[in-house]
Amino acid sequence: MWFAIAMLFMALLSSLDIGIYSYIGYKTNVTPFQYGLISAMWSAVFIISNLFLGKVSDKGNNKFLIVISFLSIMVTGVLFSFHNLTFLAIAYMFHALGVASSNLAISTTIFEIKSSDKWKYYIELQKFSFYLIRGLGLLSFYFIYDVIPFDYIIYFSVAVGLLTFLSLPKVSLKVERILHSFSQDFNSITDHIKMLSYLAYDSINSLPNAVKQGFISYKRVSTKMISLSMFFATFTGDYIFTILPLLIKSDISLSLLWLSYGITAIIISLSLILFSMFSNTNNKKVALFSIIARGIWLVSILSFVNNTLNLIAYIAISSVLFSVIDIALYNIFSENSSGYGSHIYYTLRELGTLTGSLLVGIAFTLGKEVFITIPIISTIISALMLLIA
Repeated sequence: MWFAIAMLFMALLSSLDIGIYSYIGYKTNVTPFQYGLISAMWSAVFIISNLFLGKVSDKGNNKFLIVISFLSIMVTGVLFSFHNLTFLAIAYMFHALGVASSNLAISTTIFEIKSSDKWKYYIELQKFSFYLIRGLGLLSFYFIYDVIPFDYIIYFSVAVGLLTFLSLPKVSLKVERILHSFSQDFNSITDHIKMLSYLAYDSINSLPNAVKQGFISYKRVSTKMISLSMFFATFTGDYIFTILPLLIKSDISLSLLWLSYGITAIIISLSLILFSMFSNTNNKKVALFSIIARGIWLVSILSFVNNTLNLIAYIAISSVLFSVIDIALYNIFSENSSGYGSHIYYTLRELGTLTGSLLVGIAFTLGKEVFITIPIISTIISALMLLIA
């Protein structure tokens, strides 16, 4: 039960992310530079929150983390009710704190409550339910926007946050990640012993095969390179999506924008089921293909986004590819870090958002050539980081 309620809360927070940010773009006289700066400030708060709360997460204090999230969203609702640019921007910052603390709270609970052989399953289930509920939430924004004030949606999220706190099991025995880390180290030692024994009882000519069987077969992936690859992949998308509402608001209404994001999220959730059924979700090759394909799609199709159908297709395909990238890289990261240091992955991912948000406001004023060249370069770097890992 706790998992379902927690997924509802996280998905509502994600819906509010799109809802509040696009509301600011449509309902205020924000400039492109200010809009990019607000997005960057959200990312800065998210990053700082992860850095400070990461140690709390590694200690297993999930209840404390979810309390912070609940209180942050409560403050968000109060500030949003003033409906001017300054208060909306501050409300958006508190929303960032709420998202950061809830991510860490749920990740900590999964890694300590669930057996390590179930981590991959729950990460995939988390992503599927997250996007499905987020999609339904954004669709509801579209249908009730003219009937119920947006403020009430935030208040409903606060109530779900309270239910999440009450239902979330407290982590008492903090051993699962320790055991997984020990298992990883033990596997590494036994593989090295296997290599040495292979050499001792066979000829020196079999060295290449011994190395292949004993060492290279268990070479750990660099979590640092995985996180950097995620940084540049996130940068590429958020660089474009930060400015997107301002580019299309003369052609597409706010409610239609929410409808587009809602349909996209549901498409993503269904795609993730197929992805988990027919592909290895911690496969570097799958992630590499998705990084390259997404970069090409984002750059080449942007100029054709001038109606709702094209917008849905543009967001859907790029978002599905990003979800595949995120799941694959996070699974690889978690497996090689034994579930520790999730805040590092989240921090670098959000740092990509911050950098992209800041840079796009400047690049947009320098002309189309500069604007388009930057995401091409970041896509190439992201792919190279993954290859090096």
